[in-house]
Amino acid sequence: MHIFGGNGRGGRHSASGGPDDDYYYSDGFDSDDASYDDGEHYDDDYDYDRRYAERMERVERRERYAARGQEGPRQRFESDDIISREERRAMRPRWPRRLLAAFLTLAVLAVGAYAGYRVWAKAPETEQGGLNDYTTEQPEESGVAAEAPDSAASHRDGVYTFLISGIDVVGYHNDTNLVGMFDTVNGKLNIVSLPRDMLVNVNLNIKKINQPYAAAKNNNQDATAALLDTVSDILGYEVDMYAFVNIEAAAEIVDAIGGVYFDIPYDMDWDAPDQDPPLHIHIKAGPQTLDGENFVNAMRFRMSNDGSHTYAGGDIQRIEFQHELLMAFAEQALQFGNIANLGEIYSAVMENTETNVSLGNIMFLLEQFLKLDGEDISFHTIPNRMDGMINGLNYVMPLIDDWVVMLNEYLNPFDVEITKENLNMISYIDGVWTMTQGYIAGGEESFAYFG
Repeated sequence: MHIFGGNGRGGRHSASGGPDDDYYYSDGFDSDDASYDDGEHYDDDYDYDRRYAERMERVERRERYAARGQEGPRQRFESDDIISREERRAMRPRWPRRLLAAFLTLAVLAVGAYAGYRVWAKAPETEQGGLNDYTTEQPEESGVAAEAPDSAASHRDGVYTFLISGIDVVGYHNDTNLVGMFDTVNGKLNIVSLPRDMLVNVNLNIKKINQPYAAAKNNNQDATAALLDTVSDILGYEVDMYAFVNIEAAAEIVDAIGGVYFDIPYDMDWDAPDQDPPLHIHIKAGPQTLDGENFVNAMRFRMSNDGSHTYAGGDIQRIEFQHELLMAFAEQALQFGNIANLGEIYSAVMENTETNVSLGNIMFLLEQFLKLDGEDISFHTIPNRMDGMINGLNYVMPLIDDWVVMLNEYLNPFDVEITKENLNMISYIDGVWTMTQGYIAGGEESFAYFG
């Protein structure tokens, strides 16, 4: 074995030098004698070799004591300070090198993952048609709306528009409709609700926004196109992204983030066995963590069995309550801990959604979404009158002039203003019709009568 400063077996400073070395000691050396047979070569090498041999003898002696279960002498000798190179290397702590190796490995993996993500994540495509322009074509006398050509308008970079509709899988009605604009440059997400009973200019005998998708679906027509065209008439442009979500998927998403903490304002007890499927809602008042089922039930609640708790404002007040629930969901979904739940959230959404958004789009939008704070998200409802009535059926009447103002403030992705000329909307307030394009799809007589 080498000693400190030695050159290996047979080396000049080894403990086993040969007779040709400058410093040679006899094989008859006695470790207790502290001398060579030839005293003429007493020097530093002799001193090191002697002390090293003494220490090795003491080590062996201690091992013999230990084998017999004895502790042995504790005397410390000067030769104990001699440490070989091999021993020095063995004594060096290994954790700094292991920590460094682990850190470098993680760094390489992180850089590779980020590079892969940057290749994978992709911003959604934006509609390039611009604003609707109805001036070049006129509707036929039948009242069927003509397809609106597009006017020239520049879409702002980093701004994306969308429609999210909650679809009832039984009747295919889209009773929840959210249109929005996500400005990733300024970090703003604006969402506007369109009430399910809102009057829209479609060639159906019930002209509510929750009818075009269901009517097309039940007649084997393109339900997606029917709803997107209806919403385009209201916004003045085609949305970049859409997602038609089975409302039951919301329960799975809420469960994926661990529930939503919310203060239920009053007991919600509503049984509707006549619905398909039957509906039974029973949620106690007070602050609590809503699981997925109760979150969806709170969104659906309309009236108490005994009439004690019913939305005085009808569907509009219900929408305001839904906004509060959705805001609580958004704020809690933004928490850092939910990053670990992204896979489960994604599965819950994609398995129950019809959409034109890719996984790469979702990753891009999610990265931008996680940069937001609660105050960067706003919820609104289209300006309206909820007391509209046509042929005995209640409608929510849009206030078109006020809507144009809101539209430009929260949902305009272009570098020019949206005007009523870009919209195809109708409204009937206090016995007076308002028609942005001068006609009612199907004619006024096309409305169903409910006497």
